[in-house]
Amino acid sequence: MDCRNPRRRLAAAAPPAGALPDDALVEILSYLPVKPLHRFKCVARGWRDLIDDPSIRRKLAQTVEGFFVMDDGGDWGSFSFVNLLARSVPLDIDPSFSFLTSLPGIETLAFLDSCNGLLLFEHRRKSAPRCVLGYIVCNPVTKEWGSVPNCGCRPLRPVYGRSSYLVFDPAVSPHFHLILFRDEPDEASRILVMPHAYSSETGTWSHIHTDWNMQQEQEGQSEEWWRYQGLSPVQSPRRALVNGMMHLIVMYLQNLVAVDVQGKTQRIIPVPDVARWDAFAYVDVAQSQGRLHYLRESIQGDTLSIWVLKDYGTDTQEWVLLDTLNFLLLFGKRSYSCGQREFRVVAIHPDCNVVFLAQFSELKLISTTWIVKK
Repeated sequence: MDCRNPRRRLAAAAPPAGALPDDALVEILSYLPVKPLHRFKCVARGWRDLIDDPSIRRKLAQTVEGFFVMDDGGDWGSFSFVNLLARSVPLDIDPSFSFLTSLPGIETLAFLDSCNGLLLFEHRRKSAPRCVLGYIVCNPVTKEWGSVPNCGCRPLRPVYGRSSYLVFDPAVSPHFHLILFRDEPDEASRILVMPHAYSSETGTWSHIHTDWNMQQEQEGQSEEWWRYQGLSPVQSPRRALVNGMMHLIVMYLQNLVAVDVQGKTQRIIPVPDVARWDAFAYVDVAQSQGRLHYLRESIQGDTLSIWVLKDYGTDTQEWVLLDTLNFLLLFGKRSYSCGQREFRVVAIHPDCNVVFLAQFSELKLISTTWIVKK
């Protein structure tokens, strides 16, 4: 932002800061995106002071680019925040989340997922961690939060898995959704992956009931067949929200699964033929620049291939290889060796060709760019 000589550009058109009551001005400014908001700091000193006021700032749009880092401390651990916008206005971030942990009745919070600036925590009974009391969704910048009741399902034994996903797209709706998949045995002790979904708009859970006999009748015709085989989705962050659907990696399945906000499978997307993985290959899925990306490490741990799905949802959709990063050339080390992991993909940038990696031996967060192959 260029604020040089603001009077020359704006003095003639700028009304005095006192022309409107502060409350009315804040209400108007709260509708502005981040960049125009900060340009208005150049209008007058009063506007600048108002926008920078800590008591006002949380009501206004803020740009946050960074990572919450949690150490290995059990369900909660210790959080810190890495701000990628060093020259931005100082953020009022509370990495201890005291505005949540100090709430009456809170026992144990476990971080589960994040999506477009919102974080999802599971509220568990302290004396029985498998007992889910509910969920909390919060905005760590504004410190706004909302509670979500548990899904009303019977508790699971430890042997059965569950995975939870937060879905939030502020460009589409101010409401969020939770998608919960649980491994549940039927009367014949067959494991089914059952979806349950919550909408903040209705404040209710919905449940997709599974009929094994109906599935056998529709064998080969239903996109839900993976759930009947007991193939569980891999927990976050290995998921991507693209085109309003959550794309998941499913254990032992050589496809990606796209589910809607009700948890219903809408399509099965095969992974690139040359990237078919085995049990030892690390794979990931992510969203960048509005498109679905697929990442896969080589079995030897020396390269990371990055693919993008072109013409998504059409008859001509195909995976295109963007680049292959060589860990040995970039860092002098493999992603893992001798059973020890050195690097792992944390995320890819939502707006540009940048991948973020965690380096475990040095406790570092590393970013590197990829070059699209012509």
